[in-house]
Amino acid sequence: MGSWDEKISHFLRRTEKHHLWMAIGLAFLYFMTNNTVNAVSTWTEFTRSENNTHALWEPYVWEYTSAVSTTVLLIPLVLVFRRLSVTSLPLFRLLLIHLTLATVFSVCHVFLMVMLRKAVYLMSERSYEFGPLLREFFYEYRKDLWGYITMVIFYYLVRFAYRRLIGQALPVNKEYPDEISDPEVLPENLLVKKLNREFLVKVSDIHWVEAAGNYVNLHTEKGVYPLRMTMKRFCEQAGKHLIYRIHRSYAAHAGVIRDIQYEENGDGTVTLTSGNTLPVSRRYRSTLKAALSPAT
Repeated sequence: MGSWDEKISHFLRRTEKHHLWMAIGLAFLYFMTNNTVNAVSTWTEFTRSENNTHALWEPYVWEYTSAVSTTVLLIPLVLVFRRLSVTSLPLFRLLLIHLTLATVFSVCHVFLMVMLRKAVYLMSERSYEFGPLLREFFYEYRKDLWGYITMVIFYYLVRFAYRRLIGQALPVNKEYPDEISDPEVLPENLLVKKLNREFLVKVSDIHWVEAAGNYVNLHTEKGVYPLRMTMKRFCEQAGKHLIYRIHRSYAAHAGVIRDIQYEENGDGTVTLTSGNTLPVSRRYRSTLKAALSPAT
């Protein structure tokens, strides 16, 4: 694991559960830095006028409340982007969804921003007025629309780079290894494409599987690899490899299940030998018990 890409991919795999908050934190630093520059520029313009009546702190309040509001709204936006990125939709419908999201984002951004500004101004002798609603909202909407487009582009660029570093799994044709196949039963190995390299991952090394829209994330001891296949289809093909569905969103390898605890309502929790815990729904309880019971 000496190459730079292996070190980065290892770091990404190890910190996967923190990625959202890391991204939000970096975005917040960027927004604050960018808006600080904007505040300095605004104050410079004010000082050029002999009739300037604004206080020094006002441009910073305007810019920082905008940055904070954007950061707060970025959390649900990223979660929505994740859902959209693993869902197959016609281009026109996808564009319509993004336009709707951009409008909702702008409305919420303006509302939060104005409320924060009014709260800050209450602690001073000055008052804050947003201005004529339609004119000012249209002005903010133009900026928010461009900001939304920038965030969408940046999200997909980062996602593309992330996938290239982590690697994406594909089922391959046994007779013709260079050809991608859609088998009825998963082969013994899956081909993982990572940057400019390819390597095989044994299906028997998969500990658990997590649904992600039209993808499933394959969790192994060495990493997590996305495979473009629905959970239903994957479980239909993976039974031969002792991987069984235990929940609407999860499947587990029978060989790494340490214990199962059930609740009174029939649902339960699976603990794996790795220490990971997964939910078990009562819908799949009997199937799992049958799979784990020795044949008689």
